Amino acid sequence: MPTLLIKNAGIPLSSGDIVEANIYVEDGVITYVGKREAQADEVLDAGGRITVPGGIDIHAHIYDQAYAGNEDWETGSLAAAFGGLTTVVDMPLRTIVDNERVLEEKLEEARRNSYLNYGVIGGFINEKNYTVIPELARRGVRLFKFFTCRPFKISDDALPEAFEHVAIANGVAVVHAEDEALIGYWERKLSTQNTITAYHSSRTGSTEASAIYRVGYIGLDVGARVHIAHLSSREGVEAVANLKKKTSITSEVTPHHLFFTREDSARFGAYLKVAPTLKSIEDRDALWRGLEAGVIDAYVSDNAPAPRSMKEVNVWEAWGGVPNLEVMMPFLFTYGVLQRRLSLARFIEVTARNPARILGVYPLKGELAVGSHADIVVLETGSPRKITASTHHHKVDWTPWEGMELYGHPYHLIVNGSVLIEGRELVGKKGLGIYIGELKPRRR
Repeated sequence: MPTLLIKNAGIPLSSGDIVEANIYVEDGVITYVGKREAQADEVLDAGGRITVPGGIDIHAHIYDQAYAGNEDWETGSLAAAFGGLTTVVDMPLRTIVDNERVLEEKLEEARRNSYLNYGVIGGFINEKNYTVIPELARRGVRLFKFFTCRPFKISDDALPEAFEHVAIANGVAVVHAEDEALIGYWERKLSTQNTITAYHSSRTGSTEASAIYRVGYIGLDVGARVHIAHLSSREGVEAVANLKKKTSITSEVTPHHLFFTREDSARFGAYLKVAPTLKSIEDRDALWRGLEAGVIDAYVSDNAPAPRSMKEVNVWEAWGGVPNLEVMMPFLFTYGVLQRRLSLARFIEVTARNPARILGVYPLKGELAVGSHADIVVLETGSPRKITASTHHHKVDWTPWEGMELYGHPYHLIVNGSVLIEGRELVGKKGLGIYIGELKPRRR
């Protein structure tokens, strides 16, 4: 590979200071960070802009063989690149990933069409298929998705043994944690109201916290690492905080839960239908506090767009999910760092370092240091970019982020030492990424 020099990079320190340095890359790996300027085949000038490890999204619905009209590896990975990401891990959507054939179909599609590093999550794991966990783990799958509620609920009796299989495989149980009984209770009360606010009211903070406590203690009992997907409530944050005192539990949050509220959703209708549901301003504020304080470990997209035809129906039957990949780093930089909800050091932790740790690939991925893979993003923080469906790279022709002006889009973006975006423009091609399952994970 050609050698690469990124000069005049503004590198954030844990102290909060930013120092200007040069980054030298050989064979896709960072070999020098410092003041010296070495000769290189290719030179990028960062112009003093903030330079950080490329974002790692450990929860994105990218490709489902049966729903290729929603998103695919070409559109999804390109949107992710323009959202400052260099690695995306595909979460099952409807097609269950519980055998090597389906896994290989997903991997082959990513090999052909992804612009970025890629991974695949196994699941949905239930009482019928948890014995496949070792088989998937041998192929590099490290995260396994569980539901404690509809539509893919695992039985209560099977959960401990399934978690034990995850522990033996040195994996992580990623749990959509909501209490099925409470969901059923509130849906029976509210389903006669065909409004988006009624839908969002049907899944409460108690619904989330109840399930979090249960899976947290089961994980503790059987020795399994548990990761709570898409936290959405104050009660959920409190539950994770309490469990962190005695378990290794981790959690994540999405941009839509950090921005939109139940009240906001009225003007979007089913276009803003997501699960877990949007909640109150107080819940949103608790999520921001949890993210900065370390209760929430990772920032993820939960990208799950769909065509308009799947949104413009009865709200209870409409597709749940929004296109989020292209706003990822810019949203968090604008509403987190610039609005002082989040330090720059914490921004790097939740977008890169912690996701890499959860995947077991840190510090090869998720770090800007000698010996790490050169997955690097130089952020444009001096001028905003407007989000609009007319220019975004998602497959769908709509976005709930329409018209928002965000700072922190990639000025340069490098994947494994190869330049994909230069001066805000796409210059690279597909195929720069690797399958992260081929990286040797660290024992936890």
